[in-house]
Amino acid sequence: MAERYYPPSFRQQEVSDIIGALDQGASVSVIGAPSVGKSNLLKFLDQERLHISDPNSPWKRFAPNALHKGALLAVSIDPNALLPPLPTDRGDIAAMAWPGFELLIHRTTITSELFPTYMPGPHQTTDPELVNRVARLQEQFESAHLGVTDVNDWLHGHLALRHLESLLDAILTSRRYQQNPVRIVYIMDEFERMLNTLPEYFFVALRSLRDRFKYQVAFVTFTRNSLPYLIRDEEQMAVLEPFVELFHDNPVYLGPYNDEDAWSMIQALEGRTMQRSDRAVGLLMRATGGFAGLLRAGFKHADKLQPIPIEDYNTGVTLAATRLAAEENVKEECKTLLRGLSEEEIALLFGITAQRTDLDEATLGELVHKSLIQQAAGGVVRVHPPVLAAHIRNHPTPPPPRPPARPVTIPR
Repeated sequence: MAERYYPPSFRQQEVSDIIGALDQGASVSVIGAPSVGKSNLLKFLDQERLHISDPNSPWKRFAPNALHKGALLAVSIDPNALLPPLPTDRGDIAAMAWPGFELLIHRTTITSELFPTYMPGPHQTTDPELVNRVARLQEQFESAHLGVTDVNDWLHGHLALRHLESLLDAILTSRRYQQNPVRIVYIMDEFERMLNTLPEYFFVALRSLRDRFKYQVAFVTFTRNSLPYLIRDEEQMAVLEPFVELFHDNPVYLGPYNDEDAWSMIQALEGRTMQRSDRAVGLLMRATGGFAGLLRAGFKHADKLQPIPIEDYNTGVTLAATRLAAEENVKEECKTLLRGLSEEEIALLFGITAQRTDLDEATLGELVHKSLIQQAAGGVVRVHPPVLAAHIRNHPTPPPPRPPARPVTIPR
């Protein structure tokens, strides 16, 4: 199957907000509900898909400071790639944090653009002293992963943070020597899984790295809820606050696709099958609210929306949502979306449908930001998108939430 094409304008507002903040040296928290299309955004931002030097690359278009402060180079961190903790006592903080440090070091060292290389300009003569300096930094770079995985050194787990710091120093110093700076961005998908798996020490250590390499190292977290909502234990927040406060100024909530991005996705789906009528596609887009997963699931049944009368368009959208909500694959997508929410969020959505008024303000705010609730005049709130509202009406018993699974390499 051909790789999906993403137009340069894909999620332009969110992408410009994310990269613009990184270009200023800040870290970013990206929050989005299940089914909203986080995976597509991650693919769009993948620098292996579209090289940073490409004029269409968002990393070039939305980072004007790159010319003087250095290009933003992204390193992808996937919690599914965490190794098991070191075989030691369960209470050993270093052993439990080691998988996180090892993963960051590994992914950094396999990012070829970050390898310290002597790069003289086209009209420069070779500088033997600089060549030797860069060679020493290459050794420092190459020894980082060897050091953090050296099982013959019983302190390698305790020194993991130092190996990561040494690795970053080798990269950034090499570039600084040659007046060709670079900035490193760690993009951490499914961050709540890391939050629930690794000890607080790991995240506080990341804050120390950011302070050590200020404006040269930044982080992007992808989560289903805002970090303050995820960390509601006051004692845990007190410990993690130095890390969490990095993201206070730059939360980016992923909304559903706008019409342009939704049409682009429809065209990609039509490229694999046959074209649908504009009328049916319009009803599909409104009924699914532009949520990527629901749009994909509902596309299969778009032809069944064609006979729906649209003299009153709002009524037509409601009828389309009811029709789609009866389809098995759409039901499953709605269930997936709901199970990815917290217990409080699920209860609130079902409470709105049951016309309850005792709604928790913090949870209501989360759902509004995630476009799962719309507020109308007079303070009236309703579930969004319409197909999810129809699903809840058809299945009035709230499902149990499905919290993010622990990586299988981490013991219970």
